[in-house]
Amino acid sequence: MASTLTKIISVLDPRTGDPVTQVPITEPADCDDAVRRAAAAAGSWARTPPAERAAAIASAADDVRAAIDELAELNERETGKLRDDARGGVEAGVGTLLQYAQLGPLHRGQALQGGWSATDLMVPQPRGVVAVITPWNGPVAVAAGLLGAALVTGNTVVHKPSERCPQTGRRFAELLAARLPEGVLEIVNGDGTVGERLAAAEHVDVVAHVGSSATGREIARACAERGAKALLENGGNDALIVDADVDPAWAAAQTALGAFANAGQICVSVERVYVAQSVADVFLNALIDEAIAWADRIGPLVDERHREHVHAHVEEAIREGAHLLVGGEPQ
Repeated sequence: MASTLTKIISVLDPRTGDPVTQVPITEPADCDDAVRRAAAAAGSWARTPPAERAAAIASAADDVRAAIDELAELNERETGKLRDDARGGVEAGVGTLLQYAQLGPLHRGQALQGGWSATDLMVPQPRGVVAVITPWNGPVAVAAGLLGAALVTGNTVVHKPSERCPQTGRRFAELLAARLPEGVLEIVNGDGTVGERLAAAEHVDVVAHVGSSATGREIARACAERGAKALLENGGNDALIVDADVDPAWAAAQTALGAFANAGQICVSVERVYVAQSVADVFLNALIDEAIAWADRIGPLVDERHREHVHAHVEEAIREGAHLLVGGEPQ
């Protein structure tokens, strides 16, 4: 993976503002080379027996488990995620890799009813090179799902972790790559410009992206122009409904979990709640208690850019008639 890298990604610890990570940005020519290496390795990896591919993923999962403290610390420093939550993300990633290692060898073809004198076979084939672009709020758990699925089914991968936690994402991918043949898993660093180049690359057959809806639309457009497949999981706008026949205290606990986990920085976080009038008062009182209990379990927002984005939402709401009850200024 040797390359000439010049520009630098700098990441600050959101808890202190201290610099914690400096990672070189992959130059366009080196990004193209990574795609070419993955394409060159695609044929032999596709022909590797499924059980061997699965064994490699299982071994990588063991390596990730052994590095849980290292990965959790990197994630905590780059994104401000609480240590227990960061460890939980690594554990979830290990479980996902092991799940795909178990399912991979079971991914087989079918014999179909054809003519009386013929047998028709339908056999799944790897698509080729998959560009995997992952978010900062799940650099191990989310990446494990996309990388594990693509690799165990015989595809090669070029992976770009988020520029907000480049070291966490890169270290995780390095642990996987160490168990794989050369070229099967390539790693590039960078911001949206690197992702754009991957999405438009001639030899990339699939782009798998978890992240913002705006980025997802750009990826879908780039893939449509050249006939590549896009797998997108993008931002949500999620509501929670509390019916009259639900225990309001339990519903309040679930609401707090959905709203406050990872400081609300999850694509399925609870953003608004519709409550049946008959249980509204009990629910709100219980939710206040839950919010107090969560006070010391909420970390910072990931960086200044994101804090400004959230604050802009608050200011817009006030301009449109919302009443500010508490706070209103970033801390």
